Amino acid sequence: MYNLLTLYNPRYQSDLIDAHLAMLRQKGKVAFGKVRVKNNDMPHPNKKELEELYASVNEKDFLHLFITDYANLYVAKVEQITHEPCFELAPSYYADKGLDVESWFIITDMRELFRDDFKGVRDYFLASITAPLRDNHTYAVYGNNYVYPLIIEQKEKQNYFEDDALHYKKIYKTQKYFEIKALLENYCLGSDINLLMSDSLDAIISAQIEFDDNKDNPLNDFSSVIMKYSKTAERELYAFFKALFAYLCYNNPGLKEDIRYEVQGLKYRFIDIFTHKPNLGTYAYLMKKDELKATFERIVPTDMQARINNDIMGFMEKLKDIRNENMHGKSATFEEASELRNNMLGIGKTGFLSTCLELKFELIAMYKESC
Repeated sequence: MYNLLTLYNPRYQSDLIDAHLAMLRQKGKVAFGKVRVKNNDMPHPNKKELEELYASVNEKDFLHLFITDYANLYVAKVEQITHEPCFELAPSYYADKGLDVESWFIITDMRELFRDDFKGVRDYFLASITAPLRDNHTYAVYGNNYVYPLIIEQKEKQNYFEDDALHYKKIYKTQKYFEIKALLENYCLGSDINLLMSDSLDAIISAQIEFDDNKDNPLNDFSSVIMKYSKTAERELYAFFKALFAYLCYNNPGLKEDIRYEVQGLKYRFIDIFTHKPNLGTYAYLMKKDELKATFERIVPTDMQARINNDIMGFMEKLKDIRNENMHGKSATFEEASELRNNMLGIGKTGFLSTCLELKFELIAMYKESC
């Protein structure tokens, strides 16, 4: 997955993002122009690497273009990059103001990640990316001399456009969305809420809104609420187990090839789990394998082992029971949705999401210390 970061300047157009969204909604694609800075003839220091990256981008191998003014942050799905004029696909202000565009990014989808939140952009996005052509250093907000677009890598990789949904159709979150996010942050998850995968965050907020809207209707089917929490749990569990298995493989490289497993008739090596998301049952199966279990018990601290076995594996069993009933046509009740919600968010008990995130980042730190 390719990733670029660029800055946008509202001085060019006060409704710059809105203007691009309008064109995207009208034509299904929009050209975002990288404007050449006036009185600056200096070539980009990584021009060769950028041009190679540009040439490799296509509909299948698309690029994440993160666009920010430091207070707001968007991520765009880019399927083509060209130096040829694209004014017919771009908002009119490019031509009206005679802007000198050096590159055009052809965008087919876009998501809003932060709105009017400099602290969030700084602490939860910029702190989570590195500049591979700058000795892989974490992005420096202050005192940097970056030239944009900047090639970046995500410390925790995620694909913001992995499904077929068109996110730009609902890009601006409602006031209700931000109210629910604030409530969950203040009373359940704390700052951990900003460490969730972007899709996970959207799903739990959407689930909470639906739960609130229907909690007084005893006949309502809460199946979609349960499915949103289930998908969130599966996504965060996958990130957790990749961190755990990376740490185990570093300490016992033989695990990568020695352990085999099967999902829906397809055979895999253990190393494949880092690129192919398995089902929930696969994690439990792998954790029981003698070679893996022995490494786990040898190198993972005893207290962490207990938390993984009790809090992570135990939650997975509860999740499978609730989800499986729902998937086989049974309507979900308010009580079932409440139980899963309470377990996920930590209402009246320790929450799965916070525990999962805490353990994941402990494992990542242990892995880094080992390297």
